[in-house]
Amino acid sequence: MPETRYELESLEQKFYNLTDMNGAQRRIPCFALLDGNHFAVEHPPHSGSLNANYKGFFSFNSLMLCDSDLRVMYCQISELGVNSDAQLFGDGPLKSILDDLVRMAGFRMLPDHRTLMPPFLLADNGFALTHSTMQPYRQNSLTLENYEFNKMISAVRVRVENLFGVLTSKFRILRRDMNLDPSTSRALVVALCVIHNIQLGPLQLLDVDSTAPMMANPYDSPEDQRTALKRFLLDQ
Repeated sequence: MPETRYELESLEQKFYNLTDMNGAQRRIPCFALLDGNHFAVEHPPHSGSLNANYKGFFSFNSLMLCDSDLRVMYCQISELGVNSDAQLFGDGPLKSILDDLVRMAGFRMLPDHRTLMPPFLLADNGFALTHSTMQPYRQNSLTLENYEFNKMISAVRVRVENLFGVLTSKFRILRRDMNLDPSTSRALVVALCVIHNIQLGPLQLLDVDSTAPMMANPYDSPEDQRTALKRFLLDQ
């Protein structure tokens, strides 16, 4: 997790600088991507159906944050498989961590010099829309503009899905049901994330200006903030 405003803004700039297949900047000013993943296990003893997930197998559910280089920034693993992503988010420390980041960095002006944004991450619709967690519009709200917005942020958010594929490709034990003591299985997942990060090398920070003034929250609701982000992305 970023510990300084300089680190945070460097992470944001790295996402902002990501390019599409034509070399155009994607211009998404998030600092991380969030998603859940079920790690398959043999049926843990004496657990009944508590590790049976909605996908039809036994697992431990997890939440992970990654940066633009697919570095794991945060890993939270449930003892159960029945917990949803939103339940893990609500029961863990991530919300308070995000609140602390918003207090540290505040709302800052985007390059269009009229849109204010706080530090935020991209997630799917399994999570609540908040000032620090942006997500696509749901099916029942898909106007043409909202559809274009969804395409733009989903093209970046898919990288956290890529992370789970990379971990499975690197570590073959994740391709099958883990048959270990439950606590050992969860510790193994965390250890593999650490090894993955070590292989990526140290985080390379960019030369960013972290002295821009912090502003107060100008939005009445997270929906107003998402609308402002949509205007920023679609107007240029």
